[in-house]
Amino acid sequence: MIHGYKVVALCTSRVFESENQQYVSYLNQLLSKRGFSLWIYHINADLYWDNDNAHAETAVYDLIDYRITDAVILMDERIKSKTISRKIIDRAKSHDVPVVVVDAEYDDCACVRYDYTAGFEKVVRHIIEAHHVRRPHMMAGLRNNIFSDERIAIFKKVIAENGIPFDDSMISYGDFWANPTIAATRKLLERDTLPEAIICANDIMAINVSTVLQQNGIAVPEQVIVSGFDGIDEINFTVPRLTSAQCNGREMARKVMNAVLTCIEDPSFRGRFTVEPSLILNESCGCKSNSDESKLYSFNDRFYRYQDDDQRLFELIGWMHACKNLGAVVKRMDNEWIQDLGVVLNNWCTDFTRNHFEGEKKDDFGETMLVLYDTDDRAPEPYEIQRSQIIPNLEKFIKRGFPLIFDSIGFVNVTLGYICFHFRDSELLSYRKIPQIVNTISAGLGGFMSWQYQRHLMEQIEFMYKYDSLTGLNNRLSFNREFAEMTKQHDNAPLTVILADLDGLKYINDNFGHNAGDNAIRCVAGALKHSCPEDALCVRFGGDEMLAVICGECDPRQVKQHISKMLNEYNSVSGLEYTVGASVGYVTSVLTPHTDLELLIREADEAMYTEKQAKKRRR
Repeated sequence: MIHGYKVVALCTSRVFESENQQYVSYLNQLLSKRGFSLWIYHINADLYWDNDNAHAETAVYDLIDYRITDAVILMDERIKSKTISRKIIDRAKSHDVPVVVVDAEYDDCACVRYDYTAGFEKVVRHIIEAHHVRRPHMMAGLRNNIFSDERIAIFKKVIAENGIPFDDSMISYGDFWANPTIAATRKLLERDTLPEAIICANDIMAINVSTVLQQNGIAVPEQVIVSGFDGIDEINFTVPRLTSAQCNGREMARKVMNAVLTCIEDPSFRGRFTVEPSLILNESCGCKSNSDESKLYSFNDRFYRYQDDDQRLFELIGWMHACKNLGAVVKRMDNEWIQDLGVVLNNWCTDFTRNHFEGEKKDDFGETMLVLYDTDDRAPEPYEIQRSQIIPNLEKFIKRGFPLIFDSIGFVNVTLGYICFHFRDSELLSYRKIPQIVNTISAGLGGFMSWQYQRHLMEQIEFMYKYDSLTGLNNRLSFNREFAEMTKQHDNAPLTVILADLDGLKYINDNFGHNAGDNAIRCVAGALKHSCPEDALCVRFGGDEMLAVICGECDPRQVKQHISKMLNEYNSVSGLEYTVGASVGYVTSVLTPHTDLELLIREADEAMYTEKQAKKRRR
């Protein structure tokens, strides 16, 4: 519970599909009337094809805070990964949070299931008994698949009850998918006698059966009746529209809510609730359609709106890549296409000195996170938040009474953070935006971070190319280039050349090691750099020789005195067994296009050498 509301976590996928949205919307209405807040932990694609490469997306289920969660609803058939489902159940159980599993059975959980066999039986009975079909054929799914085998058994049962003998030629296998169904239907067309009806184990196969028949001049339903099962949106846009059966989302929502209430009251409850799919009659069996005509117009509107938004969001990805910092990313995200959401990142996403997409795996979410952007709390720069706070203004969004929808942000299977959608409604058009926005922000941020790392590498390479790695002063190559530019920009300006040479480098190296010698060189270089004007051109000229070229008014005696002072101060506090000293020579001149820098350096070197010899005589 949080802010006075009990929290129900719904783990699912693809809420932007119409049947899922209807179920979620109605479930939220039922729960909110009883003081619950529905939080949806969501992935945009189920895990049927690949579990291994979906870590960043499925990390959203690790975001569930069981300390404030009162119950979990697990849409097992929507997620399609027993590994992920088991992980969610085990974590919930470890916190004594009850779990209601939908469309699957686990021994330690209550469950709510569609009675698919009863629903499919309604379709088969309608085709056989209402339309008096005597030569039926079934387009089954995969061989040895439990759902397909259950529907084959129902087909056999109904035709037997109606006195129709069964033989194996009455079954084809379309594998629940398009291409195998097309091939199987073409084989049927090679027979001398066509069936009166082809009863399909799902809608995808029914759509393809109907298409192949009509392409070959077979009228549906006049010559062959076709039916499906599942009630997907597409059956309303075929010609003719397909008879099917639909899993009723409203009835499922009612049963799920009852299961949640029962489990909260009695955590030991392990009972089962069932929901029967409803028969949908359409023209493909010869019946008058009972489908909603408005769905076509709604689909058309969604399609063109989706295309327009997709183009604009694609442009946003490029804009985010080009940003120089996260503040600029925030400004780019502040637009009309991204609304009603908060974006929360892991803190390490701001470290652009590392490649976060290679190497060891990072924790998915830290205890302290970074609010990058929130449409209801627009801050100019990212700021920290405790993960337990989830998002800014959480209480306000809960009070609105609509579900909170969480999605992971991931790039090349690395979890960057999460998005919380806090829509002001539960409409399908809002939910349709979710995969577009998640993909845009994921690709935009991932690309931005990659570009920032590339920029960091380029800066490192440029530094290596331009500066001496030991002292940080210019190297000889960059010094020559910058002095040439200085000559072009200044004419007849005062010019000072200062040469500093470390005293006793061989003695330091021989007695205290080369690390000590490197330290002494760095000290002299730093003293020279900090004693000269900011715009001075400083270079490591030789092994232990540092050179400064100053264009403009300068008192070289003050520079020399300051170098000596800095080195004396260093020696007084260093605690080293050796002292760092430097001999300094200088020369002044006027900068012109014809200035002989080599000559000036030799003169400064002679002055430096004179001082070095004088020091030796004084010892």
